[in-house]
Amino acid sequence: MVTRRRFLQQAAGAAAGASWFTGRSLPGGQRSAPKIAPDVIVYDGVYPGWPWIAAHPDGTLYCVFREGTEHGYSAVGRALLTRSSDRGRSWSAAAVIVDQPQVDDRNVALTVLANGDLLVAYNTYDAARQSQAMTVRSADGGRSWSKPQPLDHTNTRTKSAAVTLSNGHLLLPYYIAPGSGALAALSADSGATWSTVRIPDTEGFVGDEWDVLEVEPGRLVGIFRNSHPKTDGTFWKSESRDGGRTWSAPRPTNVRSQRHPSPAQITRQNGAVTLIYADRRMVSVSAVTTSDPDFLRWDLDRRLFCFLYQADERPIRDGSYPVSAPVDARTRLIVDYEIRPKSRRIAGYFVTFPDDWGRPA
Repeated sequence: MVTRRRFLQQAAGAAAGASWFTGRSLPGGQRSAPKIAPDVIVYDGVYPGWPWIAAHPDGTLYCVFREGTEHGYSAVGRALLTRSSDRGRSWSAAAVIVDQPQVDDRNVALTVLANGDLLVAYNTYDAARQSQAMTVRSADGGRSWSKPQPLDHTNTRTKSAAVTLSNGHLLLPYYIAPGSGALAALSADSGATWSTVRIPDTEGFVGDEWDVLEVEPGRLVGIFRNSHPKTDGTFWKSESRDGGRTWSAPRPTNVRSQRHPSPAQITRQNGAVTLIYADRRMVSVSAVTTSDPDFLRWDLDRRLFCFLYQADERPIRDGSYPVSAPVDARTRLIVDYEIRPKSRRIAGYFVTFPDDWGRPA
């Protein structure tokens, strides 16, 4: 049995200066301005989008994403994978995971299973705007792939990778599209079969893209993008106390993705539950943590301002699906897609977190 203390120790192991708007500064020795240019270009392409990054226990980083011709349906849309063996400083040529003719294979996310297999979630999207959430796996580090398998609900889409729970089961966040509810797929056999439960909607909230973290054994916290017609970009939170079988009614947090809503990643840094999110979509990305045991009130006054897409704070054309993976004890590589007039790329930013990240002020 995994104890709570042991679980938190395992999770911690796996896993800025003055702001350009209001917020307290970090201690003097830890001040740093937000970055204004990528540290690494993971991929240059035509219209890449919606990346995910994951770390293998052997140190390899994997980044998966979709390449197409536009934001919407692209008949040549395909799911790609690239890898790094030097902690994200350089990346291999992108290889195809799946490319079904006349289908846009998109919204790709990857997890490394306990046996080292790679499990990729993605969804198809066709000219009729119909979609289907799928999984596909590789037992050889992404050199070959199994036949894709659909999840049990139709007209569904993915965003985040499956997570491995403390009981060994998998949970995959996905959702019904267009805009009609969040779902959680559960598997007790490493993704060979799945059963799906529905996260309830509530007044002012309709489930959409989301991410999930097991904060203690059996307790899962989900952070959701809201597709309600009157959303203001606020992230909502639901939780499960029984390993994902049932979920609480979602409630709003105090965190917003301004300008336009985009999804957040919930992860751990320094052992502290952390959100990585676009605080102003297509303008800037931040990280924030919390001491609230309900994960509703986040410490926005002490958030870490990670990067600006442009130094003058003008928005780029398209982007703001930031996700991250740790590269050492204090540093995370945050990747995002960035569509600009003269470049269309998956870009990476090495962001250093303060030593006291997650500690009380």
